[in-house]
Amino acid sequence: MRGVVFHGPGDVRTEDLVLPEVGPTDVVLAVEACGVCGSDLSSYAHGHYVAPGQVMGHEMSAVVVERGAALTGLEAGQRVAVRPMRSCDDCAYCRAGDTHLCGSTAGRSLGYGAQGGFAQRLHLPDVEVGRDVVPVPGGVDPFDLLWAEPLAVALHAVDLAGGDRITRLLITGAGAVGLSVAAAAVARGVAVDVVEPVADRRRAAASLGANAWAPGELPDEPVFDALIDASGAPVAVEAALDLLRPTAPVVLVGLSDAAVPWPLGGHRLTGAFGYRDGDFARAVELIADGRVSLAALVTHRYGLDQAARALTTPRPEDHVVKAAIVPDPGP
Repeated sequence: MRGVVFHGPGDVRTEDLVLPEVGPTDVVLAVEACGVCGSDLSSYAHGHYVAPGQVMGHEMSAVVVERGAALTGLEAGQRVAVRPMRSCDDCAYCRAGDTHLCGSTAGRSLGYGAQGGFAQRLHLPDVEVGRDVVPVPGGVDPFDLLWAEPLAVALHAVDLAGGDRITRLLITGAGAVGLSVAAAAVARGVAVDVVEPVADRRRAAASLGANAWAPGELPDEPVFDALIDASGAPVAVEAALDLLRPTAPVVLVGLSDAAVPWPLGGHRLTGAFGYRDGDFARAVELIADGRVSLAALVTHRYGLDQAARALTTPRPEDHVVKAAIVPDPGP
């Protein structure tokens, strides 16, 4: 089978790969579509989070091709969501249910140590059905399903921001995670406002039921119960602080190397990383039953041989909201 292999910053190549033997609790999946995440763009540009030889990609929809003899609950041809984050299940964080904080995730997770989804086939060892792969009805759109992982990140962030206690939420940044946060909050009945400089992404946020604003357009009054920053831009957080109620929590889910604005007065500051196992299951459920539908926001689709183009940071004039790599099915 063929897959996209990272060789260094700005250097990915589509190559022939060999699948391992299928063990008794393993599964082989045909990748239908794999979303391009902001972290993939950073990996391609700078080599962050990956080493040469890595097959990247972690936001995917797939179909079962082969399963191990001891694995039950899956059949060939079944569509599944794939949970890319894997942990050791033995450290203190894992035992407490905080598997996303496990120090072993980097070497075990798909696209970050284990083979990712920018490939025709994906071999998953030691699978737990319902956790590592989640079956969905065949009618679920694969371009909806590839959003399960960023939606799980969003659900975790919304919980940290207050969950059902939020009446009106401000989101800064409408990339894939910001849009997922908007969808997750709207699905819970929260009024959502989004600040985003790129017009295409503002339109995408509005299509989800959010009020979308360019920077500097929001009314200058403290009306928001919480802020979730999905931009990773400290200037966006700083500009939003005057719009929050005095003790509104601030949750940072966007990646950044820059310093966080400080002090924050009475605002509780929380970093959001990844998601818990239950968040991923909830995300798949929201997509499978149609309460969240994001397929229309996958504006650009690329084959394996177009991976370098897909992984190049888009410019506003490219009109990219979300890109995905769609492997050809292969033999």
